Amino acid sequence: MKEDYFTGEFIAEMRERYFRPRKWEKVKPFRNAAVLAIDLQAYFLRPESRAFLPSAPRFVSGLVEFYREAERLGVPIIFTRHFHRDDIMTRWWGGNMPRDDPLNELLEEFRPFAGTVIEKRTYDAFHGTDLERRLRKLGIETVIVTGIMTHLCCETTAREAFVRGFNVVFPVDGTLTQNRFFHEATLRNLSHGFAVTPLLKEVLEWLSSG
Repeated sequence: MKEDYFTGEFIAEMRERYFRPRKWEKVKPFRNAAVLAIDLQAYFLRPESRAFLPSAPRFVSGLVEFYREAERLGVPIIFTRHFHRDDIMTRWWGGNMPRDDPLNELLEEFRPFAGTVIEKRTYDAFHGTDLERRLRKLGIETVIVTGIMTHLCCETTAREAFVRGFNVVFPVDGTLTQNRFFHEATLRNLSHGFAVTPLLKEVLEWLSSG
């Protein structure tokens, strides 16, 4: 099920298939944007973890650069950190993600950007958290969804953001999951009814053009 799929060729193919220029033009005027950095924890990104994603090293370096530029441009970055114990997530995945497990800390490379961290216990970053209140307080119109995993927490959060009235940007190369099939399924669905799917570099160009 797991594979190292996150290549330049894959990203170019996904952008070609699912990017909708007309939808991007509709989103661009809504310039009050924030980045959501979903569950960038060592649990998914370190080889010693059972949940390690094979494409993690390539993915991490690109996302660090994106956050560095977004921070320079003054764009808020809100991180989430997932943990669960003895609930439906435990039953579904066959184990807990304890809050005090070192593997459930944010990956060291991302900590310099993690001034705001919201803890969550399910796929949806809005459920049972104050994420929406924080976004409204900042006057955010558009959320840029990045992080782990594409077809679970990232997709669920993107859908919920749309339902709550936010424009959603879901960069083709901004999230990572277990394999290309899960990744593409999310892009196929979200690009049809929920989000615009440019490249990270295109998002930075937009953020810096105002």
